[in-house]
Order: sequence, then structure tokens, then C-alpha cells
Amino acid sequence: MRATLTTSYRAMVANLTRQNTRLEDLRNQAATGKKMVKPSDNPAGIRPVLNARSLIRNSDRFLLTMGKAGDRLNTLDNQMDRLSNLMATFKETVVAAGNGSLNQQDLAVYGKQVGLLKEEILAVANVKVDGKYIFSGYAEDTKPFDGTPGSYFGDNNVSEFEIAPGEMIKVNLTGPEVFDDPGSGKDLWQLLDDVEAALLAGNAGAASAEMANVDLAAEQVRSTRSEMGNIAARVEASMLTMEDTRIDMKEILSRYEDADLIQTITDLTLQETGFKGALEVTTRISELSILNYL
Repeated sequence: MRATLTTSYRAMVANLTRQNTRLEDLRNQAATGKKMVKPSDNPAGIRPVLNARSLIRNSDRFLLTMGKAGDRLNTLDNQMDRLSNLMATFKETVVAAGNGSLNQQDLAVYGKQVGLLKEEILAVANVKVDGKYIFSGYAEDTKPFDGTPGSYFGDNNVSEFEIAPGEMIKVNLTGPEVFDDPGSGKDLWQLLDDVEAALLAGNAGAASAEMANVDLAAEQVRSTRSEMGNIAARVEASMLTMEDTRIDMKEILSRYEDADLIQTITDLTLQETGFKGALEVTTRISELSILNYL
């Protein structure tokens, strides 16, 4: 009899310990909202959880990089838009100056307008964002242009950002890509100087003769802006894809880690009730002695 009671008592204590452990697990789930806190909670789920967490970290890193790339490209596009408008005005001025009815004084006025346009274009070429010159390549602390034909004080290095594993994108334009000789034999500064000088001298023919070169320079601005616009669109598409991937990984994590609170609270209530019952039975058995049978 004594051996039977001892065996039963030990079995009930072991059962009580298991129920108490389960009860504590349910309480932790209810408090944290997580059903998987440590690897032993779900050994089979460790691999997909670790993989999802790794992908989320990578996604966060690439999304941050793409955000910075997008900011740079937007800033660059704003300046290229401004430059495109100035080039359009430059062309309109040359066209207007070709009017055969203009006298030398009128042409001189147009010449001064070209001089002012050069100052505005030079301001764009030397624009700074966050204290850095955007058309200087890696030499971001160096002012790229002084308006002298043939001069450039930056470098030709291309800045690239990694927006996905092994996927690099260009996020800058160097000065020569935008303002250098587009095939006309002169850079934009020389072209502006030549047109200004011709108009100030009252030589409308010489100014009009530069129209083809003006078109080449304007096309260079348009094409480089279009190139960067395509890159910006690519970044936006990559951001959407990366955000979708991040959402998918979050869902996987939730599937393995997050507890169903309604089910957890229900299980917790049932477990508490069962634990109290087991505790009462164990207490009664522990009080049994030979005196109960005399």
C-alpha cells in the first residue's frame, strides 16, 4: 500500500509540475503576445524565423539606401529641370535675336540677357545640397565651375548605391556629363560666351549660326536628365518590391511567433482550472496515512 501511494504521489507531483510549466508558458504568451520566445518553444520553426528575420534586416538596410538614393535623385532632377528651363530660354533668345528687324541696341539687350542666363546656369552647375556640390563627382567639397570655357575642377567619379544584393545604381551626374562639349566643338560656357559676344557686337547672323550647337547642348541636358529619371523610376519600383518582401517576411514571423490572444486566454483559463484541480488532488493524497484506515 505504501509503495502504491508513493508511486501515485510522485506521478501526481510530476503531472503538477508539467501543468505548472504549461501554465507559466500560457501566462507569458498572454503577457507578451508571443508564442515563440525561445528555440525550444518550436524547434521546427527556428529556420524559417531566422531566415525571415535576416531578410527583414536586409530589407530595412536596402530600403534606407533606396530612400537616400531617391532623395539624391529627386534633388538632381529638380536642378536638371531648372537647367532645362534655362536652356529653353537660351534657345528662345537666340531665335528672337535672329529677327532681321532688330537694330544693334536691341541685339545688345539680348546679349545682356544671355549674360544673365550664363550666371543662372553657372549657379545651377555650382549648386550645393547639404554643403556638397552635386556636379563635382567625388570631389564634393570642390566648386566644379567658374564659367571659364574648358574648365572643370571636380572629378569624373560616379557615385553608386547598392539597392539590392549586387544591384548598383548611379545617383549622380558629373559636370562634364551635363555641361561639356556635346559634339559641337565647344562646351556650354564657350557657347554662351560666343552667342553673348555676337549679340553685344550686333552680329545677329553669328548668333543664329550657333543654333545647331544650342540644340545639341539642350539635348545633352535632356538626355542626361532622362537617364537619371529612368534610374529614379527603377528605385521606386525596387522600393515597392522590397516593401512587399518585408511584409511577406513579417507575416511569416507572425505565423510562427505571434500568439492568438483569444485562444491563448481560453487555454490559460482552462489550464488554471486544471492546475487547481490537480493541486487539490495532490494535496489530499499527500495527507493520507495509516490513521485514515484505523
